[in-house]
Amino acid sequence: MNLEMNKPIPDPGFAPGDLTDGRAPGDWKTRYPDREARMSILFEGIYTAALLFVCPVMLLLIWLEKLSACLSLSGNHSETFCRYAYAWSGGLLGGTLYALKWLYHSVAHWQWNRDRRLWRLLAPHLSAALAFVFICMIDSDLFLIFEREAIEKPVAIVSVAFLIGYFSDTALAKMSEIAMSLFGTKGKYSTPSQ
Repeated sequence: MNLEMNKPIPDPGFAPGDLTDGRAPGDWKTRYPDREARMSILFEGIYTAALLFVCPVMLLLIWLEKLSACLSLSGNHSETFCRYAYAWSGGLLGGTLYALKWLYHSVAHWQWNRDRRLWRLLAPHLSAALAFVFICMIDSDLFLIFEREAIEKPVAIVSVAFLIGYFSDTALAKMSEIAMSLFGTKGKYSTPSQ
């Protein structure tokens, strides 16, 4: 057992150069002795790993047009469905990788807590939705960062959607800035205290 358990551990950053996580050589036991915490971490790990497995399977099924066939879609309907299904799946993959990376970093750095569970469970799906909407905005010519022709190929859609999903927190912050510029008020406001 680590005798210096109460001593604060210096923050090594998200991807530290020192991979020891502040541990002495041979200190291999978990910092989470509570069974409930270990089971919660295991659940979150299995959940995100399952999502990580599902994403490539979904991409393969879309590419083979199995999903559109199951929905009895053909022609333009199938093409449109596949386009946006690629966007959703690419965003889900990016968001899942990001959530999985944060899960193992927070566990390793002894920063895991139950209060972030909702973020870890929902972030991949929010990333998928954001990627879907982002591709819609590109297709509608409302968002002129990319020309529609730049994302004609399925691999380009998946790539852009993946980046949006992986960096969804940053993408949402930037979209919020744009929205505030277009629709916001002049100054910041706060809700009155109760």
